Amino acid sequence: QGICETPGGGLAIGATTTLDAVTRDARVRERYPALVSAVASISSPVLRNTGTIGGNLCLDTRCTYYNQNEEWRRSIDYCMKAEGQTCWVAPSSPRCWAVSSGDSVPMLCAWGATIVLVSKDGRREVSLADLFRDDGIEYLTKRPDEIVTEVKLPPPAGETAAFWKLRRRGSIDFGVLTAATGVRPDHQVELWLGSVGSAPARCTPSIDLLNGKPLTEERIAEASSIARKSD
Repeated sequence: QGICETPGGGLAIGATTTLDAVTRDARVRERYPALVSAVASISSPVLRNTGTIGGNLCLDTRCTYYNQNEEWRRSIDYCMKAEGQTCWVAPSSPRCWAVSSGDSVPMLCAWGATIVLVSKDGRREVSLADLFRDDGIEYLTKRPDEIVTEVKLPPPAGETAAFWKLRRRGSIDFGVLTAATGVRPDHQVELWLGSVGSAPARCTPSIDLLNGKPLTEERIAEASSIARKSD
């Protein structure tokens, strides 16, 4: 638990650090303000006082069907993620399409964050992006005996970063779409989407269009129009 400095000016955030503590930390606010925006968009103040950053990273995937109560689910039979054989989001699909909705994840991926996983066999550090699998049921790549102990943010490199969340209600709601971007002074861009698939999506075609080029309104509009072609 807690937030500490890493060599070069980065930060390590313990997995059981509350979301509220992340948004209030002066170092996070100064160096990674877009992360503060992302974490502050999660649920409500009451839940941010108890929910943790590690919990948000490992948040269960969900969909309109899976998020309903037991009686509602039972009325048309269970879905693939809840003991059934059908994904009611896409009934003809052989897989579950429940969505990854951890609001901190796209922004942390855009920053190039890593996580530490610990088990009885030891400790390993991996890219946060590699934690996720594009599968609504088996949505994490970590082993069952591993726990996330911390998330590490690299030192800022002069990036301009931003986070945006679309949701049906102004608070206490999952996103319909989240977007996170970081732009370095040399015009290298990272752009990630959340709440649109079973894993956070890196918008590779848009990044390829924008990297190393001046960010004109026309180029940004074109990158936005092709963002749906993300990996």
